[in-house]
Amino acid sequence: MTESTFDRLEKRLPPPGLNIRKHLFVVVGVFLLGAVGGLLAGRMNTVPAPPAAAGPATPADRFVMLPELTVNLRSTASVKLMKIGVTLTTAPDQNRKLSELEPLLLDEMQQYLRALDENDLEGRIGVETLRAELLRRLRAVADPVPVESVLLRTLILQ
Repeated sequence: MTESTFDRLEKRLPPPGLNIRKHLFVVVGVFLLGAVGGLLAGRMNTVPAPPAAAGPATPADRFVMLPELTVNLRSTASVKLMKIGVTLTTAPDQNRKLSELEPLLLDEMQQYLRALDENDLEGRIGVETLRAELLRRLRAVADPVPVESVLLRTLILQ
């Protein structure tokens, strides 16, 4: 009887258990190699933190980032909510003192912002007026600590 093509191919194939083991070793090896490579790459990209007491103050020490506020506007306004994020600039050595006054600063901001409506915030002049008025009020609250300027991170009206 003649041997079929299927029978000839079947004789050439290695036993099925050996193939699975090879594939398993290859998959595990690739996984371990990727994990070790990822760990090494992560360690190479980390930058050690500079010592806090050494060196002059960095420009980032000048900024005090206040949390974002969501405020109801005047009840007669068609726009009902305003989300605002404010960053204050001060002298680097005054940063901590200004951060300690954060609750008072937030309270003053909320009182002022709740009295506004959308007409007060129209256009460039409205935003500049908002910034100037916030600066004036926050300087009054943080009187011994100098507040140099008010930076608006976000201003969203809904």
